[in-house]
Amino acid sequence: MIQRTDSINKFKKFGRRVALTLSATFLITNSISTYNITGTLRTGTASSYPHSVGAVHRVFDTLKLLPMTGFAAVSWPQASFSLNSEGAILIDAESDAILYEKNSTSAYFPASITKVLTAILVLENCKNLEDKVTFSYAAVNGNLEPNSTIIGAIPGDKLSVRDCLYGLLLHSANDCANALAEYIAGSNEKFADMMNAKAAEIGCINSHFANPSGLNNPEHYTCAYDFAKIMQYAIKNDTFRAIDATQVYTHAPISKYPNDTDSENTVYAHHHMMRKSYAEYYPGVFAGKTGYTTLAGNTLVTACEKNGMTLICVILNGHNSQYTDTKNLFDFGYKNFKSLEAAAYDENIKKLSSNLKVDDIQLVNSLSFDIPSTYHVTIPADAVFDDVSSSISYDLSDSEKSDGAFARIDYTYGDKAVGNAYIRLSDETDVYPSEPKDSSKADTNIMETVPESISVTYNDDTHPTVSGQLPVESTENHAPIVLNQEEGRIEIQKPIIKLISILAAIGLVSICIFGVYYLLERREEFLRKRRRIRMIKNTHDLSREQKARRDMLLNSRSKKRSRRR
Repeated sequence: MIQRTDSINKFKKFGRRVALTLSATFLITNSISTYNITGTLRTGTASSYPHSVGAVHRVFDTLKLLPMTGFAAVSWPQASFSLNSEGAILIDAESDAILYEKNSTSAYFPASITKVLTAILVLENCKNLEDKVTFSYAAVNGNLEPNSTIIGAIPGDKLSVRDCLYGLLLHSANDCANALAEYIAGSNEKFADMMNAKAAEIGCINSHFANPSGLNNPEHYTCAYDFAKIMQYAIKNDTFRAIDATQVYTHAPISKYPNDTDSENTVYAHHHMMRKSYAEYYPGVFAGKTGYTTLAGNTLVTACEKNGMTLICVILNGHNSQYTDTKNLFDFGYKNFKSLEAAAYDENIKKLSSNLKVDDIQLVNSLSFDIPSTYHVTIPADAVFDDVSSSISYDLSDSEKSDGAFARIDYTYGDKAVGNAYIRLSDETDVYPSEPKDSSKADTNIMETVPESISVTYNDDTHPTVSGQLPVESTENHAPIVLNQEEGRIEIQKPIIKLISILAAIGLVSICIFGVYYLLERREEFLRKRRRIRMIKNTHDLSREQKARRDMLLNSRSKKRSRRR
């Protein structure tokens, strides 16, 4: 009886495993067979996918890779200092995690930090930085306040776009801002429309821009959160970073200063934290912009890279405390937080790094999940990655889908959003090696491997073969599921159907065996019950003492049976 019960339990476990395997296989196969790809899958290029990618969704759900739930063991660090500025924020540029904020969504005048957005629009809409920009009368006289910062150009002066950008970002020249806006859009008003459209694209929530320079205007405002997003976007542009990190630059002569030796043609960076000659210098700061008007107060945006983290700090409506507040926030961020690469620490991502396989069976030919290593998660310095919770979302915006992403993993630490990672599908068969850097050497190496003569024989088959070697291999793809790139869909081939049939047969046999053993177990109980009924039926004439003895005997037998089990 003991052996029979153990066997039944083993078959029960086996039956459950077979049922789970069959359900997962049918679910994945049925989903993938209906999954259409609307764009060419190519690693490193933008691809488009349908909004409903049910196949991949069900793969995640079936394999139970996500979500992951953690419990924040270390509390979120709190700043021990107070800021004099009215609005401020500190974010990790790589994870979007907000490490500190003060009135971060309240609107303030930005002043000249506006020129960061102006520079980005110019860089994205100018094909050649050596093109000439002509300074108009409106550029050098209109929309300028008394004592406004300028380079001193007069109507008719011409400078390259590059020279104007250095004047814009280093010297904060308002005449350069106006001239660049007219060069790109034709007028300040049209350029302002471009600024607002770009801000919305970046993800700003409480900003509106009315001019390219940042001079006072009731319709020209932003918030700390929005400008952190703008700076985060800007530092992804290598040209912007190169210009903004420059300390000294000399532009071409202008009418007012026609000589190459005129010192007025040399501009210097205004951001004190970027220059070693200032007491406010902070190691690691590589980009930033200053601003000031009587209404806006001191404004400052700064990007710093240190200890493997890139932090962005925005100060609005400061009271001569913009550098002190920024330093305190950077010290707080680098002391209390750390940045971890999501792909290196998240076990779920490691499971997705291989191709679509179940028990080492290739389900989709050459398709693999691609999760770049650029995604980071920011957590307290004393915390571990296991304290992080994660969830997956398939509801992506058009901009998020532009690089081929079909899902996003969102990470949280307690109630704080600390990062995300986008998952893409890549097709390795579409990746072809680029042309050799030295084609002459490549040709030479190839020719060295070619024999002087090759003898060729022909069989009855249509394929020629090299003498003494095996026939040419068939070019037919035998993968169970193959990507049809011409029709843009995934097709199931016969091997997977055979595999499913075999698994189904195994499942049916397992169910039958399980049923037989189940009936055998029930049969034993039925026989015991029938014997008991017969014994009771045939002992109606017993005395009370005999019946008591009979009951004691039956109870002792049942106890012995239970002990044996």
